[in-house]
Amino acid sequence: MATSMTVPAGESGAAPREAKAPPGVAPRRRDARDRGAGAAMAQAVFRDPTDFEAEIAALQLEIARALVNAPALPVELPAFDLTLLSVAATRRAIDLVLGKDSPIARLRLTAGGDPPLVTVAIVEMHSSAERFRRPLQVMAKRLGAAITAEKWARARGAAERLADLPVGVPLAFYRQLVPGVGRQALVRTGFNCNQDCGICWQDRTWGRFGAEQILTWIEDLHQAGARDLIISGGEPTLDAKLERYIRRAREIGFHAVTLETNAIQFAKPGLAERLRDAGLSGCFVSLHSGAAETSDAITRAPGTFMRTVAGIRALLAAGVPVNLNCVMTREGIDQLHGVPDFIHATFGAHPLLQGLMLSQPSDPFDLALVPAIIPEPARVRAALRATIDRAFALGIAVRGLDGPCGPPLCAFDADRRLTTLAPISEQLDSRTYLAGCGGCAVRRACFGVRLADAELFGDDCIRPLAAAPAA
Repeated sequence: MATSMTVPAGESGAAPREAKAPPGVAPRRRDARDRGAGAAMAQAVFRDPTDFEAEIAALQLEIARALVNAPALPVELPAFDLTLLSVAATRRAIDLVLGKDSPIARLRLTAGGDPPLVTVAIVEMHSSAERFRRPLQVMAKRLGAAITAEKWARARGAAERLADLPVGVPLAFYRQLVPGVGRQALVRTGFNCNQDCGICWQDRTWGRFGAEQILTWIEDLHQAGARDLIISGGEPTLDAKLERYIRRAREIGFHAVTLETNAIQFAKPGLAERLRDAGLSGCFVSLHSGAAETSDAITRAPGTFMRTVAGIRALLAAGVPVNLNCVMTREGIDQLHGVPDFIHATFGAHPLLQGLMLSQPSDPFDLALVPAIIPEPARVRAALRATIDRAFALGIAVRGLDGPCGPPLCAFDADRRLTTLAPISEQLDSRTYLAGCGGCAVRRACFGVRLADAELFGDDCIRPLAAAPAA
């Protein structure tokens, strides 16, 4: 799933632990955006797991012992003037993290063939790695020669278990009371996905917790007073226990259970009906363009656009209400006005197609992509004018523009078809107000400008309104 209808906890709130970016990817910024969730989260008492940190440490040591016979982590390597600090694992590779007090480089181990042939690559993480190139090369050569099929099998077994665990990921990413939108709760099943959207704020290597923990969090969120539950991911339909989560949520009294999804899996016969019967209230489906080529470019998953369309059709046929979410990206902004026509031509005036949400992208996990993702404010304003008018002409409701995922209200002239101009419930740390916002007639009803947009475009982000539009 490309992006959430909610503000990610890592964007709007304090994280108990910081997720780390992989080599070559800028780390997520920790600033005012990371200090706000405490107030929202204080209303919930979560029965969080207490043993997963120990399990992570044990698996990391098991891998290090299998590969280099390390007695502990961290362990000094005097012959190379380096320390093996830690171990990381994905579905495809094992990384030995090396440095002094902090990481300098990784030795990335991959294997192919039968018996497996192990390849060791050096991934520099810091400019100081340059002076360690020679010892790193020697270490990589020795390691590649020393790893037997038996050693690799032992290490991969532990690595596969480690890859399933949430190493360094804030717990707030997994469960939260949604900030800014009332008594709504969200639980994530993990971060695995069948698309690879550049606009996504998540890292696909982040792990997951088991089904029993997810069920526990669902109960905790209900106990905190939430009555509407969002189940999200990653892509939640990839979780084999999804039907169980939905059924349990309805059993304990959630009034509605909404799934955030790209709908790809719903193209498979029977899934929509099974989840409907379990109590699914509706789906919030990512559809970022009406053009297959553009959509597949945004999701970086060729061929999935048509499967999403098929999944939406299956949901509607099963009687599941659907809201569509189109994230306004630089790639798709100039085609945005065509989305209402695509929806109308493809799904008609289906009574369960409840509307189109237009939202801004959150900060991507790879912050280097920000300039390539966020469209210029002038293009957004032009696209919104054309898209809103076309949607209303076709009878398609437009939603979300006045919410925490939408642009500043002046981007669509605070169109009263789209906002009541009610004062916002709380200010979000992921947003800011520019100097010109102070004199805007709709300032109290506006969440303001996303920090990333303000950094890129400054005062061009706003066109303050002298008077509030009439209803």
